[in-house]
Order: sequence, then C-alpha cells, then structure tokens
Amino acid sequence: MVSVQTGTENARLSSFRAISVPPPLTTNPSGWTNIAATVRTIIEDPTLESYLDQNQAEFDALSSDVQQTLDAAFERGDERALADVHAMLFALYDLFVAPAASVRCHNQFNPYLIRLRGAIERRWLESPSLNDILVPAELSTPEDLVQAICSVSAQHRASKHPLFDFLETQANLAQLTEFFRSDSALNIRFFDLIVLALLGSDPAVRGELSQNFWDEAGKGDPLRSHVTLFRNLLLSTGIPHAEDDHASLLNWQGLAGYNLFMMTGLNRSQGFKSLGVMAVTELLDPSQYEKLTRGCRRLGLGTAGELEYYDEHVSIDVVHAEGWLSNVIVPLAGKFPQRMNDIFVGAQWRLNTCAEYYDNLHERLLQIA
Repeated sequence: MVSVQTGTENARLSSFRAISVPPPLTTNPSGWTNIAATVRTIIEDPTLESYLDQNQAEFDALSSDVQQTLDAAFERGDERALADVHAMLFALYDLFVAPAASVRCHNQFNPYLIRLRGAIERRWLESPSLNDILVPAELSTPEDLVQAICSVSAQHRASKHPLFDFLETQANLAQLTEFFRSDSALNIRFFDLIVLALLGSDPAVRGELSQNFWDEAGKGDPLRSHVTLFRNLLLSTGIPHAEDDHASLLNWQGLAGYNLFMMTGLNRSQGFKSLGVMAVTELLDPSQYEKLTRGCRRLGLGTAGELEYYDEHVSIDVVHAEGWLSNVIVPLAGKFPQRMNDIFVGAQWRLNTCAEYYDNLHERLLQIA
C-alpha cells in the first residue's frame, strides 16, 4: 500500500506494494510537484480506501497539503501550484474514463478521492477566472442566446489567435509536431466528452448529440473514427503512443482546458454550462484548423492522407456548430429559459481557457529551434 507522505520529493512506499512515483519537478516539463505526484500514484492502488480507513491521519495530512496548494494557486496565482491543481484534477477525472481493465478503476468512487476532487472543484469555481463572467443583460430569447454566443466567440482572441497564423506561415516541422502532441489529450478523449453530453440529455436534443457521436465514431467504421485518424497523424509524424496521450507534457493551461470539459460534463449541476462549452468549441475549430492544415501542407504533410483528422474537422465542425446552436441550444433555452445564463457562461469559460492554452502553447513553440 502506498503511504501518503507529501513532505519529501517522492512519496514513501510501504512493503505491501511498490508503485513508481512520477518524476519530480526537475525532470517534469509540466511543472507539477510532489503533491500531484502523490495523487497520481495513490489512485493506482486498489486497496487505497481500506488503507485510508485505517490511517485517517495520512488523508488529513494530504488534504491539508491540497488546501495549501489551492490557496497558492487561486489566491496567489502561483504557477507551480496551478500545475499541481490541474494535474491532480486531471488524474481524478481520468478515473471516470479509464479502461475497464485498468487497476485505477477500483478508485472511481473512492470517497477520499471524491472529497479531494470536490475541494479542488469548489475552489476553482470560486476563482475569478470562472466566477467573474459578464452575462449580456439582453438574453431573453433562445435567439438572443445564440447571437450572444456567436458574437462573443467571433470577437474573442481565442477565435483569431496568432498561434494559428504562426502555424500557417512560419512554423517548422518540429513546432508542428509539438502542436500535435499538445493537442493529443483532448482530441483523443473527445469521444468520451460527447458520451458525457448524452447522459441525462433531454430527448429533444438526442438526435443532434447522437449525430456528433456517430461522426466521432467514423460513422461505424473503426478506421475512420476520429481517434484512429488522429493516432495515424501522430504515428506519421513520429510521435510515439503514450498511455496518458501526452497529458503529462501539458502545462497547467492545457490541463485546465481539458479539465473544464470534464468538470462540466461529469457534474450534472454544471450540465447547462457543459452545453456552452461544447457548442462554442465547434464554432472555434474550423477556421483555426484551415490555417493549421495550410501550414502542414506548406511543409509537405498531407500527401498520404495523414491530415484527414483536421481536414474533416474543417468541414464537419461547421455542420456541428450549426447543429449545436439550432438543435441543442435553441430548444433547451426555450424549455429552460432560466438556464440561458449558464449556457452563455460555459461558452465564455471555454473561450477563456482556450485562449490561455493557445497563449502558452504559442510561447512554447517559439522556443523550439
């Protein structure tokens, strides 16, 4: 059994079981430190709940360290603490989409881990980045909401970010490859995010959501599924398979973007915000991906079909965006007008986290020779 001890650079392990702790900060490009490494380690232990039942003091010590990390992240904006917070949250969310054969599935509903996750989510939701969102006063009809989402998306820096101008006209192959690697975690898990949107959905919108699901699954052809197409691109550019789909290489901004999908998708109380998150994503991608694919072809990529993932999204996401707005947002806003603000807030959350991710990724790519 893992003994939880966060005061040293590596978690102390007992004789019951030896689980390798992820690398310390000095070799970890994402910036997370021992507290995140500890959480990432203990979720692999199938005896964790019974162990902590008998060793409450160790959980109390871990909880205290998590609270200190949350203070540093959300009160002082400490970059390392933000990396820790989002690495922990990513690991805790991963319990809900892990393969059934994974040993960590034993901890999906571990009450101690659920308490940690709840503590992190509450502080994130209370933080200015998610709490200080201005909602237009004129949202009175579903059509007002659609217009507001389209307007805020078109005007937001995430929709015309210089990252994609750089990828189109200046990036070299190494920089493009790093972009693909950074895009992996969200793209490969997007199928699961659509499934989460289907759970508990209103019958009136299931047709549109199911169409998104069917497209993501390659319309039943496993060779055409979006996961397969993206993995083919990774292999063609020399990016090896990673168990976590390269999530451990993401800085906190990238993890926060993914965590936003999971937080709103898993928590039914955030379900209307999830709709805004998903809808505005479909609005964002087509024009950005057009620039990306032109940049790839400038460097000779695409002659063997390796860009099919992005090529397909250039066209299909235009259809998806219209479908989300007309066939999901409009009917639900009409049925639940009191939740229109939530839908708009979710869209704004996605735009803001996406822009922060693009800012950070652009800066990182510029540092690659």
